Amino acid sequence: AAAPPAASPGRGGRRLRGRPRGRALTPLRVAAAAYFALVAFLAVGYILVPALQTAGVSLDGRGLAGLSVYGDFLANPVNQTAVLNTLAVGAASTLTCGVVGTALAVYVRFFCRRHRRLVQILLMSPVMIPGVVIVVAFMQLYGESGMVTRVLGALLGAEGPVLGFGGFGGIVFVITYTQYVYFYLNVYTALQYVDASVVESVRSLGGGLGRVVRDAVLPVVRPAVIVSAMTTFVSAVGSYSAPALIGGTYRVLSTQIVMAKANYDMVLASVEVMVLLAIGVAATALCSGLARRYRAAAGARAVYWRPDVGRSRVARGLFTAFAAVQLVVVLLPVAVIFYLSFMSTQSIMTEVFPTGATLGNYEAVFTNPRTFRPLGNSLMMALLAVGAGLVLTVPVAYATRKGKSLPGALLEGLLMLPWCMPASVIAIDLINVFSAPSVFSLGRPLIGTFEILPVAYAVMALPLLLSSSRVAVGGVRENAEEAARSLGAGPARTFASVVLPAIVPGVLAGAILAFVRTMGEYTMSALLYGVHNRPIAVSIVTTMQEYHIGVSMAYGALVIALCCALLFAILRLDAARLGIDEAPRRRG
Repeated sequence: AAAPPAASPGRGGRRLRGRPRGRALTPLRVAAAAYFALVAFLAVGYILVPALQTAGVSLDGRGLAGLSVYGDFLANPVNQTAVLNTLAVGAASTLTCGVVGTALAVYVRFFCRRHRRLVQILLMSPVMIPGVVIVVAFMQLYGESGMVTRVLGALLGAEGPVLGFGGFGGIVFVITYTQYVYFYLNVYTALQYVDASVVESVRSLGGGLGRVVRDAVLPVVRPAVIVSAMTTFVSAVGSYSAPALIGGTYRVLSTQIVMAKANYDMVLASVEVMVLLAIGVAATALCSGLARRYRAAAGARAVYWRPDVGRSRVARGLFTAFAAVQLVVVLLPVAVIFYLSFMSTQSIMTEVFPTGATLGNYEAVFTNPRTFRPLGNSLMMALLAVGAGLVLTVPVAYATRKGKSLPGALLEGLLMLPWCMPASVIAIDLINVFSAPSVFSLGRPLIGTFEILPVAYAVMALPLLLSSSRVAVGGVRENAEEAARSLGAGPARTFASVVLPAIVPGVLAGAILAFVRTMGEYTMSALLYGVHNRPIAVSIVTTMQEYHIGVSMAYGALVIALCCALLFAILRLDAARLGIDEAPRRRG
């Protein structure tokens, strides 16, 4: 028999043992390695190091002996009250958001028949409106001199305000208005995967509606509820605009942090930040563990369950009435903002229903450079933050799509860490590091410069951008990439011609959500803004406090108009992911 062909020898007759051809050191691999090294450097410098620096500052420079600072902090009755109030706001807001969002999801999924798409869009709108705008709108409606308060006072003949909109109840009300969307979206999507065969099995065993909900619906919906609760709780405990503007004497950690920073007591501010961060991390860890424990798997041949609700007139009436009230609550503040934006400040302050119509508020915004600058600043800073975030997250999501190496997992973990960090935590972390020159800022301080807010916004937006990029990349068909490579396309050309067109809609939808969130970010802005980068969220509040209420309303109307336009852009790009679609058809 003929011997097999020998391997090509190298010099001296030995086989060459070089790098395998698939792992050859190419310019593309060098560029990729340099890119991921840069992302890791920035993630460490702007997320991990600031968090560790804040932990060090909170110990007052005494190492482990500084842990007594936390004991002193928690022994103070005022601080105990702030911590307990923060937990109470988080728990109550999560509960109310869960009830409202779940009820609306059930209504839209099972009971809504007419104008369903319009109802979905309207119920989605609060997530696209900055929280500070909503707080200001509610103040104009239900505050001591609000329109509803004055109307009720006139009807009842009361001398003083008849509504006490503020404190704990007011804070929870505002947070519920802005955050119920998380429950609504997740539960609405989860209800799609309730298996009709499981429902029929429960009924065949004599189970009624309660058993169907417990054995067929709850296991599918529960993971969505847990994830929504995590997001809502972390957002609620870090909320600042509602406690600061309508909280009155109700102390929470976020307002205490801003007060400590204003008094230049960075040790106290850092202690409060670490306590708030511990609350956020604990809630995230608990909910993540519960979500993994109760994760439900959908069958490949599952049939969508559509209950027969035609005879449930009482249930339909109750859910319809509840949804109608919620739509009024959603639309009324928006309508009031636009209405008051065309009224003079004098008319707003002296009349129950202002009649002094004017375009002067908008003229002041667009013709006065000083008044227009906050709007221009916010647009520029939001664009810079989202652009930088996309550059840092899209390639990471693509590179780690098939499996996670240890470095990849660590890098993703760093980029997702701000998810459980309230805005005030991120801001204080950055202050502690970048008040002085740092190697991560090319040897110069960033506090007081224009760049600090885009940097902070980008850090806050990283988890959202990475998550949306993961979802978008996960939808790319692997066989399409393999087909492109089989035709001779290299990695770069495959990405540009196959992957990029497929992921653009999902990535842009996430980018728009991040843009809206940064445009209206108030907590971080209040802690970090300076003379050169005053954002519109701060100007909405300060112009109102300076009794330029009409201009403040014009700011709010412009932000709402921009956010609504971006919402419709999302609907064109990625509507199904946001639950803005018709009910799926039955599948056999």
